[in-house]
Amino acid sequence: MSLRALTVAVAFGTMAPTLAIAAPPAVATAPVAEPAAAAAAATTSDPAGAHAAIAQAQERLAEIDATITVMQDQADKADAAARQKARDAVAALKGIRDTYKKEVDEVAARGRQMTADQLAVARAALTAPWTQFEQALDQDVRGLKLDVAQRKAIVEARIKAEQTYWQDVIADLQATAANLTAEQRAAIDARVAAVRAHAEAAKARLTRLGRAGQTAWSALKQGLVNSRQVFDETYRGTR
Repeated sequence: MSLRALTVAVAFGTMAPTLAIAAPPAVATAPVAEPAAAAAAATTSDPAGAHAAIAQAQERLAEIDATITVMQDQADKADAAARQKARDAVAALKGIRDTYKKEVDEVAARGRQMTADQLAVARAALTAPWTQFEQALDQDVRGLKLDVAQRKAIVEARIKAEQTYWQDVIADLQATAANLTAEQRAAIDARVAAVRAHAEAAKARLTRLGRAGQTAWSALKQGLVNSRQVFDETYRGTR
């Protein structure tokens, strides 16, 4: 089972919560090698919410990487007067991304050993660089005077990253079904249906976005916020 499937399957209740948590991969960066043992027996139980925090962080990291990829491409295509400013903005975003990835790795490494209070601190540590990234991106959109097409490209990339992440989750979960009991397979099927519905909703949003005209940046981003809220509610409902 892949690292992503392990994290989600445990959170969905289809595997014992005493499995060790592996560090989440960064979607748009170099591939992360699969460890020799994806899971190991542990004597301590995982605090409620640790797996959900890691899964959420994985998806957000995918969005961050997708954003940086688009911003880098736009910076490289900018005219000489704007190119350096755009590249400096991308460099700053990459720095925030590295901080966020470090926090993700630390939570993944300690997840099953943390108390509820420690998990709350870890969530705050994840939230800080995420919020910083979003605020920096908003400033860059304004400061670099990105046009509608450029703004749409950023949001489209993030929606596609989200969609790809959950489609991969579906594939990973389905790949494990043959080795499960009938009851566990039924649980997997229910979870897959919920994830597939979320992925289809993301696809529909992307289609609507492609048809949009002069859409405000705040409106474009609100679609992403709504998407995350829907998934978070679905995720909590499966625990």
